[in-house]
Amino acid sequence: MTDLALQQSVVAASPRSRRLAAVVVIAYALIATLPIVWIIMTSFKTQEDAIAYPPVVVFHPSMEGYVNLFTIRSRQTPEFIASLPPAENWYDRDVRKRNMVIAGPSKVLPRFVNSLVIGFGSTFLAVFFGTLAAYAFSRFKVPLADDLLFFILSTRMMPPIAVAIPIYLMYRALGLADSYLGMIVL
Repeated sequence: MTDLALQQSVVAASPRSRRLAAVVVIAYALIATLPIVWIIMTSFKTQEDAIAYPPVVVFHPSMEGYVNLFTIRSRQTPEFIASLPPAENWYDRDVRKRNMVIAGPSKVLPRFVNSLVIGFGSTFLAVFFGTLAAYAFSRFKVPLADDLLFFILSTRMMPPIAVAIPIYLMYRALGLADSYLGMIVL
C-alpha cells in the first residue's frame, strides 16, 4: 500500500464520524418532535387524563376533545337525559355520559377562517409596504431619512395599550371597528 491510500481527506468524513453524526441527528430529531407527539397524544385523552398530575402516559384514546371543539354542549339534568331517545351515534353517547347534550356546531371554523384572513392580509400588507419603504430609503435621497427611520423604530418601543383607546375612537369614527379591513390595517 502506498502512503496515498492510507491518508484521510480533510474534507471527507470518516465512517465513524458519519455514524456519530447520524446518531446525534436522530437523537435531536426525536427530542425535537417529542413535544408535538405529546400534544397529539393529549388531544386524544379525556379531560381527566389531560390534566392529571403526574401526567398519564398510558390511556384509553377518546375523541371527547374533538367533540368539545366542534360542538356546543349544554349541561342537563340526569332526568332530562334519561327522557331522551337512545343516542344514535358515538359522540352523542360520549356527551351524554357527562350529562350533556349537543346544542349545535361550534364557531371554531368561522373563527379560524377569520384568523387566516386577518393574518395573511396583515402579513401581505406589512411585507408589501415594508419592501416599498426599504427600497425607497436605500435607493433615493430622502430628506430627514435618519429622523424618519428613528421614528419608525421608536414606534416599536411604545406600549400598544397607550394607543388602544385613541385608535378605537378613530376606527369607530371611520367605520373600521369590527371589520376585516380594520384589523388588517391595524
